[in-house]
Amino acid sequence: MDLEKAEQAILNAIYAAIAWLLFDLGQLFQAQGGQVLSAIQAQPEMTAGMLIAGAGIIGLIYKSRVAAILLLLFFLLPLLLRLVQGQFPSTMVLLFSLVILYFLLAGVFGAFRFHYLRSQQQNESERPE
Repeated sequence: MDLEKAEQAILNAIYAAIAWLLFDLGQLFQAQGGQVLSAIQAQPEMTAGMLIAGAGIIGLIYKSRVAAILLLLFFLLPLLLRLVQGQFPSTMVLLFSLVILYFLLAGVFGAFRFHYLRSQQQNESERPE
């Protein structure tokens, strides 16, 4: 993976994280209707989750490896917990989740590769000839 592909993988992870956040908000609107704000106020963990996801997206914009891992784990852990508890999502939701998971995982690899290649470029430019 070269530098351009690493940056593209990070950008795709940003888009996937935004799609995931919008999908979750859409499910909340579908379940709560017009009372979404009162539902968010009644459950502060929901607000915290949205803020963490937003912070992860901002971190990915700055190509942060920690943010990439945080978003991947923040997406994967609740999904795995639901599966372990026997709450299997519909086929469409599962397919959407696998696509999001792919792009978030590629974003993690892209962030690490980006920083590795960046440090290699700096080492080559600092090396005396």
